[in-house]
Amino acid sequence: MEPTSYPATAGHLDGAICFEGPAESIYRVLRKVSIADAGLIIWGESGTGKNLYAWLSHQLSPRNGGPYLEISCASLPESLVETELFGHTRGAFTGAAQSHPGRLSAADGGTLILDELENLSPSSQAKLLRVVESGRFTPIGGERERNVDIRFIGLTQENPELLVQRGILRKDLYYRLALFSLALPNLRDHAIELPAMIAFVVRQEAARLKKEPVRLEPVVTETLCRYTFPGNFRELQNIVRRWSLLQSGGKITLSDVPERIRRETEPGHWPSLEELERDYIIRILRHTRGKKSEAARLLGIHRKTLLEKRKLYDLE
Repeated sequence: MEPTSYPATAGHLDGAICFEGPAESIYRVLRKVSIADAGLIIWGESGTGKNLYAWLSHQLSPRNGGPYLEISCASLPESLVETELFGHTRGAFTGAAQSHPGRLSAADGGTLILDELENLSPSSQAKLLRVVESGRFTPIGGERERNVDIRFIGLTQENPELLVQRGILRKDLYYRLALFSLALPNLRDHAIELPAMIAFVVRQEAARLKKEPVRLEPVVTETLCRYTFPGNFRELQNIVRRWSLLQSGGKITLSDVPERIRRETEPGHWPSLEELERDYIIRILRHTRGKKSEAARLLGIHRKTLLEKRKLYDLE
């Protein structure tokens, strides 16, 4: 893929360096950062591919032969976060019938992804900071410290500097984790790079499913490049994943492109109320980080109605 005509921009975030720009430029920066095994925070809207770039950073780093683990800081209750991270000894608390090593021990020598880092409590952030600084921790209920060598990558949906300013993310933890901060673009903002990204996703899905990659007719790629992708990178992945599952090694024609996308990319197309509603629901869900009750309240509809519309518009 040829470099785009506009460069990435670099700005200092009071200690970290933030890069924003086209995906090609971000990849070049990511490669240098990863080879150097440097600290990193990747941020961007839901669906922009943060987990993909984190995995890519691990593959480009000297740790690519080591473990690669993720922990979702949002999906785990606060009472379980520290157990998942630090592990516990047998009998450390009621119900601890056997020891649990935890993600820190399992990630030793590799990379640990802290997904939705901003959801960690202040207490957990303070304990994590000590591990990042010293490479040592004590399992819950344990008496002896353990040493680990881990590269941490934090993922956030918002600019981490703003999270620090609002007191959500500890300033010292941010400094330790983010020597570099990468802001991922929305797919719709960088249509010039879509052909290369589409080709990458096709290869990725084929490898994941251990199948022959599908072959896209030029008109299919052209149609996708005119689409705005309100669901960002995840929406592109879902489309290609369906093709890969149903037509392994086959040719993808215009008739295989979802009718909604074909209709929305027609020259001179005016969006229908249905299309406008779908895009607005996506924007609200993105704003509430997928919290359906809050999204339904903002939309002025019942939660059950929102679930029905998510199914209708293929937003599952």
